[in-house]
Amino acid sequence: MLNKEVLTVSLKLFVITAIAALCLAVVNKTTKPVIAENNKQTEIRLQQEVLPEAAEFMTGELPKLDNAKADIEKISVGISKPDGKVCGYVVVATSHEGYGGDVKVMVGIDSEFKVTRIKIMESSETAGLGANASKSEFADQFVGADSALSVVKGAAKENEISAIASATITSRAVTSCVNTALDAAKQKGQNAQIEETTKKLEEIKQQTAEQISKEEGGEKK
Repeated sequence: MLNKEVLTVSLKLFVITAIAALCLAVVNKTTKPVIAENNKQTEIRLQQEVLPEAAEFMTGELPKLDNAKADIEKISVGISKPDGKVCGYVVVATSHEGYGGDVKVMVGIDSEFKVTRIKIMESSETAGLGANASKSEFADQFVGADSALSVVKGAAKENEISAIASATITSRAVTSCVNTALDAAKQKGQNAQIEETTKKLEEIKQQTAEQISKEEGGEKK
């Protein structure tokens, strides 16, 4: 009798568990596309914060950089409307040399390879110190930068960033991300120019071949 009761309870638990799992699967299948779309829209909104001129973004192939002090996680090409031209780049870079751990920074860079804005995406820095990297007093220093920056204590000169008080390590981590992002954008831009030049050369070659073919055909007549 006892075994029968145990079997009955076990069967009921199995049925309840199966139904719950089925419900979770249905909910997951229904909500997964919605969550993905929401994440996509959130990413676009963040990208437009650092590169306002862009209306759309295309994910690009990660460039290979030598001696980079930060890792490139993603690079997107900003496209303006309605002309559809490249108006800049958004680069997400991570430094592993923050005071409290990794520091991830999103960097907007225009078509002239100047920083438009930066945004701290992830940071475990000390509140009131390294966490101040998100404040405009520090972040706005990067706007307009077009070459490698160094960190100094006190007043900054050209191509220098004034470190956050008592948070020089964090300041250097953020600056490393920006420097790496600039290098990545410049390399991406150069590759695009090379690709465009190659395309034009192929077009010219094709047009020349067609012209020669026409001329030879005219001579035979």
